[in-house]
Amino acid sequence: MFLKSLYDFAHSRHLLDDLAFSPKAVRWIIELDVEGNLLGAGPQIAGDDKRGKEFSCPQTTRNKNVGGVAEFLADGLSALFGLDPDPESPVPAKKRASRDGNNASKCQDFWVQIAEAGKVTGDSKLAAILAFHQRVGSSPPFLRWGPSSEGKTKEKPAWWLRTAVGSEVKLGPENFTFRVDGHLILEDERLREHWLDEHAKENAETETESEHGLCLVTGRVGVTLATTHDPAIRGVRNAQPSGAKIVSFEKSAPAFSSYGRVQSLNAPTSNEAATAYGVALNWLLKNADHHLHLGGTTLCFWTRESEKTTGFFARLLNRPDPQSVAQFIKSPWAGIERDLARHDRFFAVTLAGNSGRIIVRRWLQAPLDEAVENLRRWFIDLNLASVLQPQSTIAKPRIEANDPLSGPAPPLAILQLARCTAPLVTRAGRLVADEDRLPPDVPTQLYLAAIEGAAPSLALLKPLFDQFYSRLLRHEHYNLLYDESRFALLKLILNRNRKGHVMEIQTKLTANTDDPAYNCGRLLAVLAAAQDKAHEFKLEGPGMAERYFGTASVSPASVLPLLLRLNRHHLNKIGKSERFAGHERFLLEQIEGILTLFKPATIGFPPVFPRNLDLQAQGRFMLGFYQQAAEDDAARKAAVANRTGD
Repeated sequence: MFLKSLYDFAHSRHLLDDLAFSPKAVRWIIELDVEGNLLGAGPQIAGDDKRGKEFSCPQTTRNKNVGGVAEFLADGLSALFGLDPDPESPVPAKKRASRDGNNASKCQDFWVQIAEAGKVTGDSKLAAILAFHQRVGSSPPFLRWGPSSEGKTKEKPAWWLRTAVGSEVKLGPENFTFRVDGHLILEDERLREHWLDEHAKENAETETESEHGLCLVTGRVGVTLATTHDPAIRGVRNAQPSGAKIVSFEKSAPAFSSYGRVQSLNAPTSNEAATAYGVALNWLLKNADHHLHLGGTTLCFWTRESEKTTGFFARLLNRPDPQSVAQFIKSPWAGIERDLARHDRFFAVTLAGNSGRIIVRRWLQAPLDEAVENLRRWFIDLNLASVLQPQSTIAKPRIEANDPLSGPAPPLAILQLARCTAPLVTRAGRLVADEDRLPPDVPTQLYLAAIEGAAPSLALLKPLFDQFYSRLLRHEHYNLLYDESRFALLKLILNRNRKGHVMEIQTKLTANTDDPAYNCGRLLAVLAAAQDKAHEFKLEGPGMAERYFGTASVSPASVLPLLLRLNRHHLNKIGKSERFAGHERFLLEQIEGILTLFKPATIGFPPVFPRNLDLQAQGRFMLGFYQQAAEDDAARKAAVANRTGD
């Protein structure tokens, strides 16, 4: 169903109308005069300095995996000059001979295509390009192999290219093309028409040479079957930059050659279907409204009919600003035809790269109206009072300005939520989430929670807690009030895994619950606030929260009685302060109000705190601390605003 859905998508969006050309980045343009002489010291840079400029380039249908096949008009170092990208790599002699032979064949194929096109079209530009080739062969004057000209002894030898202005740059896996007498050959209409004819001939040859049979994707009988599935899929994390395959078989492996079926004939797919699903997936991976990357995982999604709705999903998953989320929760069908959505379907697939192959981790299809409702429930379950306030994202930077852990994505972006479970590393003196080490199941769980309404595993709590404690202890400027993503995700996980009479976490502070874990967190927040006031918010070094949060969240009974005794000193100090005179009574009332929610073992004795908290209870402790601290912070800001207004 996955490949069939991609096949249908390619046809519905008319992606197969013109397969003779495809977008390709070309970095170097070799400038020639009408005689084929090089103009300037070397090639011109096209587009930006790193990747080049994307052009509509001829796309061959021949199998490039067998080697010796070049593209028409634009290709790389091996195709134009027969040169190996790494001629000194230590490979066995047999493999070296094979690589050299493939490079020579590829180069010959490139120039044979140019020569044949010149004969057919009589184009003088191609004659100039052939003259250039005859003059320089495999030794163009602007290329050299060796170390950097700057004399860096530790740098490996590489190909270096002298540009048109005389500067030298290190050459990567980049493409070349030609401009003759000011005319770029990739944009020449006569040459493009010639390629359309050649492309049609290639397709006809494929039809003649291919085996015929049943296509598993379309169900059609007697169609030509693809030996290999092209085009390669580009843009999946951890896959080869040149592209990878979803369906592929090792030609020489006996295990995949049963009953005489070799390569992709083991999973028979027509040439048309293989091309269609490859083109569709590449299109999705190039359009921002149809995919997102989370660590080493790539998610692609689309709808059967409504393109507008797909962009709507992308914005809410990638860039959910608080105002848009609040509006969506209130009116999820604003701008969406609900009757049409009932008949439409939403599709999503999670992909991961493994060198030359692509792994399909999860495939999802659901009625579009269900997907919209599930997405609405996702944001409701993430909703914390401080998270959805527009001012919370602009009042002051979260954690630290430009910290990759907190920005630039909004707090409820699925990437930002996933980051909360990644290990921390120090880079350039800053503590950041290492997305490369994000477990691959985390993105899958989050998007299933958003689209299917599933409950993320409780196993996510452990990495979420570990990162929190690490930031609390190691990050000098960490302020958990601005770590909205973590507590929103924690609320969602706890509520969706809630069983029995366990407390359900609300959007705002729950002051009347008898849940001991939640109330222990609230108590620690008030005690920490009292310490801050006692030191007039000038406390140097770790405070009560930083010192005791880890122990208190696991074993409250071992810490909270000690902190309550210490709090008497803090309240006395506040009572003597001119700045906070009278505040000690309010804090004492807060503390006593929370303590009354704990049942003493015997009347007249102190309250009994839990000895140990399991993972879910530790989560409720953290949310109790966060919501109490957020509530008190909002009250302080409101009081300051009232005084300022007076």
